[in-house]
Amino acid sequence: MPIFASMVPVLRVSDVARSLAWYRDNLGFEADPMPANAPHEYCLLRRDRTELLLRRAHAPIARTADAYDWDVCIRLEGGELIALLDHARRRTPLVRGPEIMPAGHVEFELEDPDRHRVCVAERLTDTTGIPPAV
Repeated sequence: MPIFASMVPVLRVSDVARSLAWYRDNLGFEADPMPANAPHEYCLLRRDRTELLLRRAHAPIARTADAYDWDVCIRLEGGELIALLDHARRRTPLVRGPEIMPAGHVEFELEDPDRHRVCVAERLTDTTGIPPAV
């Protein structure tokens, strides 16, 4: 049986350069766009042990995402969710959270330029001041 090494989600975006800047600036991803000069057809984003592929859409993107209907979920470890939350909220609006989910982890959501919902989640030992999910 073959061993799966990784699985990379793909998001269709209207402008790869704009989206890669959003993921770089808000979530700290490193970008490897192709071709190197805009307009890019796609971009592989990397951070720590994760990858996300942005691919240029050739048709209009219809998005009607609601809270809890996210396209990407990033699970953190190391207790840095609040630091990332503070960094991101200074650059882009939060869509939801932070809040403690029924399973015990903390989540917040952001929305990228193409309205893809990005959920960031981590199990924290100290949840003081974070409300429970409604």
